[in-house]
Amino acid sequence: MHNVSRRIFVRKAALGLPSFFLATNGLAANEKFSDRFQIGIQEYTFHRWLGNGKLKHLDYPALAKEKLGITHIEYWSKPFGGKHTDKKYVRELADRTTGEGMKNVLILVDIGNELDSKDSKQRARSVEEHKGWVDCAAQLGCAAIRVNCRSGGNREDNLHNAVEGMRAICDYAMSSKIKVVIEPHGGNSSDPDWLLAVMKKLNHPSAGILPDFNNFGRFDRYDGVRRTLSYAPAVCAKALNFDEKGIETQTDFFRMMKIIYNSDFSGVISIEFEGHNLNPIVGSLKTKALLQKSFDAIME
Repeated sequence: MHNVSRRIFVRKAALGLPSFFLATNGLAANEKFSDRFQIGIQEYTFHRWLGNGKLKHLDYPALAKEKLGITHIEYWSKPFGGKHTDKKYVRELADRTTGEGMKNVLILVDIGNELDSKDSKQRARSVEEHKGWVDCAAQLGCAAIRVNCRSGGNREDNLHNAVEGMRAICDYAMSSKIKVVIEPHGGNSSDPDWLLAVMKKLNHPSAGILPDFNNFGRFDRYDGVRRTLSYAPAVCAKALNFDEKGIETQTDFFRMMKIIYNSDFSGVISIEFEGHNLNPIVGSLKTKALLQKSFDAIME
């Protein structure tokens, strides 16, 4: 017998259907991926093309739509080239997406100063730098910015510093309703216990976590995704390599998709392909196909 998500259960229960009927295969099989999830794409997937000039930042959304059939777009800070505070430039990017029926999801912010730095002046600089990215995300119509808290060091000191830095930028983001979500990305941030402790101590409506299939380091990636989903505005489906059957070799996508399906999460699951043996278009299409295949397996 297949599990039915709590969201689907409640919706069907409201129609007065008995609970034993809700769990039948026939009912679950009627659910489509698009009923609850959307596939997105993270711009970092194309970091080599952006670096060598094969792809221009402003042309990235059109490529995603035309080559991948994906209309939910995530950005990376580096290709903006410092123009994220140029409202005319950001408006041009917004026009190229929203006018084409596309949805801007979030911005992955990679900058030098860390929000959890042990140096208070560096934390303050980081907060100021992130404010520009909050404003950029708001102008693009994104839901969130994805940030790093990977300074590491003493666990409790790092927790305190992360909460302080995050609180400052989350307070700033409240007026624009932009979420500030920590990416598990090295240091203590790869530990789901530490991430959840930050969320608990911070207790801020603008704060969240961006679960990533491959970024929990030595910690259990499946447990990490499962436990952080309740703080997620989106999920990163990272892929590195595929076997001859199109199965990702580092992460069990079938297991991950079942974890997501059995949670309360609904929204964007974004592809971030970082493999070196395939070009990013092929790698992204393989990841997209595997996400759908993994969902279909739940419906069988």
